[in-house]
Amino acid sequence: MKQMIFVVVLLVNTLNLAAQDLSQLDQYLSVLEANDKLMATMTITSQGKEIYSKGVGYADINSNNKNSIETKFRIGSITKAFTAVMIFQLIDEGKITLNSPLSLFFKEIPNASKITIAHLLNHSSGLYNITNDPNFDQWMLKSSSRSDMLTRIKVYDLDFIPGEQTAYSNTNYLLLGYIIEVLDKNQYSQSLKERITDKIDLKDTYVGGKINSSNNESHSYAIVNAKWTKQLETDMSNPGGAGAIVSTSVDLTKFMNALFSGKLISEDSFEIMKKTNDGETCHGIFYANLNGLDIYASEGGIDGFQSMLAHVPKFKTTIALTANGLDYSKMQIMLSAFGLLSGQSIVMPVFSKLELTEEQVKRYEGEYACEEVPYKLIFEANGTILMGAPEQSQLMELTPTKQHQFTFDTLGVVLDFYPGIEAVKFTKGSDKPLIFKKQ
Repeated sequence: MKQMIFVVVLLVNTLNLAAQDLSQLDQYLSVLEANDKLMATMTITSQGKEIYSKGVGYADINSNNKNSIETKFRIGSITKAFTAVMIFQLIDEGKITLNSPLSLFFKEIPNASKITIAHLLNHSSGLYNITNDPNFDQWMLKSSSRSDMLTRIKVYDLDFIPGEQTAYSNTNYLLLGYIIEVLDKNQYSQSLKERITDKIDLKDTYVGGKINSSNNESHSYAIVNAKWTKQLETDMSNPGGAGAIVSTSVDLTKFMNALFSGKLISEDSFEIMKKTNDGETCHGIFYANLNGLDIYASEGGIDGFQSMLAHVPKFKTTIALTANGLDYSKMQIMLSAFGLLSGQSIVMPVFSKLELTEEQVKRYEGEYACEEVPYKLIFEANGTILMGAPEQSQLMELTPTKQHQFTFDTLGVVLDFYPGIEAVKFTKGSDKPLIFKKQ
């Protein structure tokens, strides 16, 4: 459950939807599918009407069950947008305010009297991100009660004084989910049904449980040893209001369109929801501006599932991507879709892999440092395979694509090595390239 700041660098100030050949998007997604880069669905709406929807890959590889627009996916942290809407509904009903202290509900949390609902909504509470708990891998697969989670949360002191900084923390939305349960005197799942899904007719959106293939729910996968491998399932009692919802790309576009058309919360609450305290982090969603064009988005990841949801109010255009297998940059996929809608043809990716010897791979081994960032890049040879990652991260297999060049498509990373000067150029998407030198 991680948040990614959504910066759409390809959008221009026009979206000529009628003129676009969306078959290019079909071809693009099919190329990714054929090269084991993507298993997912994508839906695009314009003016509230669906103009594109497609599924690629398998919901369940073992049973040859393919993804379709009806396939349901765990959406991870996009759940937070739903949780925020329900909190604003409670505010509209006068049951709480943005200034209500956390201590009204959970006094046992350190400094709860200094943390407000607003701090939780916009990630300025200072609460430790409980998914960073050293024992997370031990309890994530087991059922947890609210008491279990509160016990884990209260162990940690605040990372900073509430309101002084912004730092993404799943803990904020776990607590907001519990607050909804306290005020509604109901389970979060039932509040979601009554407050959102029934209201705007989302038939395939609900709090998930153990994955049920017979209910058209997808399993998640990751590439391991060059093939899709089923991933473990987080017990959905753990992410709660921070990441426990299951949905479809179709339902996600309906949700975003309903939110931006005033069907879920009051106009006053919606304006507050869109406000940002750091230029990016709003109250349940995220914001970017390119040349005066506003973009609102949400992103999620849990187990092998990845999802993105973005809306451009000026053109009333929404794109949702829900994936259960991803070995490519989901940001690049979204950018390609937006680029097509704005008149740019999609450049079809070409996936090629060089065959290297053990001796060739060993020349790239070592630690590389850059003066512009506080971390090193670590590279290790594993036979004819080069493994790499930032220090203190799990080493991942890199793909050789050209002489002295490797890629990690999941994050859109390109690594250009210069053995003569023992350096590597690190490029991620459209970010400024960084030069790391061997230590």
